[in-house]
Amino acid sequence: MRKVSLLMERFWLLIAIGSFLAVVYIFITEGVDSRTLQYLIFPALAGAMYAFRFMFRKRMEGKDNE
Repeated sequence: MRKVSLLMERFWLLIAIGSFLAVVYIFITEGVDSRTLQYLIFPALAGAMYAFRFMFRKRMEGKDNE
């Protein structure tokens, strides 16, 4: 279970970084306006999922060590 949790954690980190870079590219090519600002929701959600998976894994590792 630990390997799956670590894999999913890394997956969400890669999605967060990739989507953030895509949003930066969109900002550079199209400019920043109200339409392009809504694209920031994707890296924010992926970052939140990464944080959730990270905290969940740490909590489970703490329980395994007890």
